[in-house]
Amino acid sequence: MSADRPAVTLRRFEEADAPAVHRWFNNPAATASLMEQRDEFTLEQAEAWARRAMDDSGEDRKFAIVVEGYEEPVGFTALYGLFRQTAPELGALIGDDVRGKGVGRRAEALTIAKAFDEYGAHRVYGRIPARNEVAKKTVAGLGWKQEGTMRAHLARRDGPPDDCEVWGVLPDEFRAAAADLLE
Repeated sequence: MSADRPAVTLRRFEEADAPAVHRWFNNPAATASLMEQRDEFTLEQAEAWARRAMDDSGEDRKFAIVVEGYEEPVGFTALYGLFRQTAPELGALIGDDVRGKGVGRRAEALTIAKAFDEYGAHRVYGRIPARNEVAKKTVAGLGWKQEGTMRAHLARRDGPPDDCEVWGVLPDEFRAAAADLLE
C-alpha cells in the first residue's frame, strides 16, 4: 500500500496490548464520538479490558488493528452478539494518529468480512451517534444503509442527549461496495 494508505491487518488481542488500550480510551479525540463515554479509564481497567478481549468463549469478538510501521495496535474493531438469530453489531475505535488515512475503513471491512465469511452472519448493524459524520461516511462507503434514528438516545454530560442512528448492511451490499478492499 502507499505511504498515505498504510497496510492494515487484524489480530487477536494479547495481554501486552493493555498499554495501547489505556492510551486509546484516554484519547479525547478518539473517544469524543463513542456511544458510551467514561470519566476515567485506568491501566488496571485496560488490563481487564484486554483480558476480556482475548476471551472468545462468548458471543463477542474483538480484534486489534495492526498498522504497518506501528509497534502497538492503533485501535480495535468488534463484533458484538454473534451466533444469535439477530445480527451482530459492529464496534470500532481508532485510538492513535492514523485517523483519516483509511485505517478505520480497511479495519471495518476486514471485520465485516469476518462476520459474513467466518461467523455466518446474515447482516451486520451498528449504532452511530448522529453527529459522528466520519463513522457514517465510513460505513456508507462499505455499502451500509441508514435504517432509522433513535431520538435523544445518548445521554451526554456536557449537553443535551444525542440522537443515535441505526445503520446496517447485507452481505451482497457489502461485497459490492468493499470489493477493492477485499482483494
